[in-house]
Amino acid sequence: MERKKLLFLGVDTSTGEAIEYAKSKNVYTVVTDFSSPEVKKEKKLADEYWMIDVADFEALKKQCMEEGITNIYAGNHEFCLEQCKRLCKELGLPFYASDDGWKASRNKVFYKEKCEKAGLLTPKEYYLDENFSKKDLAKIQYPVIVKPSDSSAQKGFSIVSNQDELFTAYKKALEYSENKKIIVEDYVDGDDVYIGCYIHNKKLKFLHYTLDRFIMVDGQKRFGFNANFSTFTDLVNEQLFSKYEKLISDLKCENGACMFQCKTRNNQIYNIEFSYRLDGIKIWRRVERLIGINELKMMVDLALGEKVSDNSFIAHEQKEMSLGYVVWALPGKISKIEGKKELYLRDDVILICDRFNEGDTVLNVVDMRTIAFIIEVFGKSYKDIAEKITDINKNLHFYDDNMHDMLIYRVPDYENW
Repeated sequence: MERKKLLFLGVDTSTGEAIEYAKSKNVYTVVTDFSSPEVKKEKKLADEYWMIDVADFEALKKQCMEEGITNIYAGNHEFCLEQCKRLCKELGLPFYASDDGWKASRNKVFYKEKCEKAGLLTPKEYYLDENFSKKDLAKIQYPVIVKPSDSSAQKGFSIVSNQDELFTAYKKALEYSENKKIIVEDYVDGDDVYIGCYIHNKKLKFLHYTLDRFIMVDGQKRFGFNANFSTFTDLVNEQLFSKYEKLISDLKCENGACMFQCKTRNNQIYNIEFSYRLDGIKIWRRVERLIGINELKMMVDLALGEKVSDNSFIAHEQKEMSLGYVVWALPGKISKIEGKKELYLRDDVILICDRFNEGDTVLNVVDMRTIAFIIEVFGKSYKDIAEKITDINKNLHFYDDNMHDMLIYRVPDYENW
């Protein structure tokens, strides 16, 4: 049997593990990205690497045909996934996402329409364009969220309380939007909820949900901790799940990892966005440790055109609990880092996100690009986890040139949750 040749488009948070898994299946691996292997070290893990920019579609297509690429993988970078979908279509190779499912993940307006059809709640939306007509402005009840219809990771996102802030936020959102379509909707002042699932042969499989707990940073509300659940609860239950099953059917989704991003208010779930890909912060590592199901391996199998076994969804008994600790960084240049290497040696934590190195600059922005770490902390109880977080705070540091600590530390306040 001819050995498969799998091309990895770009390098993201899933690439290294995906290459290792593919090689364990005797697949020949190739990575393409314009960056050098010294910058994107994952390229050295592969059997071969190219220096072709993922944006150069025609060059990629030509090289794929000349080199006999049999399959293509893109993990969680949305542009790489767009290119992957297009390449697979033109080359006749398998791609997991349905057209409507992919559209729902890229177009928030389309997704909201599909949610409402399935009986799922969404925040009230207001019509507004760049003309800012008095009639449209008069209908808006503050606070509202202003965001691009086609961005992710909170880029171009603002919460506004009055008309002057609205004008500024609208212009900001336009800068981050390719399609120049902006959403203005009710601000649901509650916790973020991420419902992680896997679509297997048109059936939706529930894996986990994550409930974010907020902290205040420089007057801004940001998530600081997330509690993780691998079973249904009063908030996310079978009745709600059945509506997501209806939604997935309407979107003609057959296979692939997905996540429903929501907000809570008065114990109600309001649907905000849909992610039809692996997550960008390695939640699959936590899910595998807690219940033994590995989404990343299944996504590689789909890229290889292979069926995912029903046995892949047999969960083992959960013997520990975990809490995600989000460590934000203040803006500035990082001169010295302490305590990071030691975290990698601990068997009771997983670094889900590790964004910066010495010499890097933390931007002066209010979005997820200033997250330094997301540390999944495992323990027998919440008290046990809180003690471990206190220990992490003592030893983990970013220092600027003046030896000022740039990290923002917190300990979970369970009593007030």
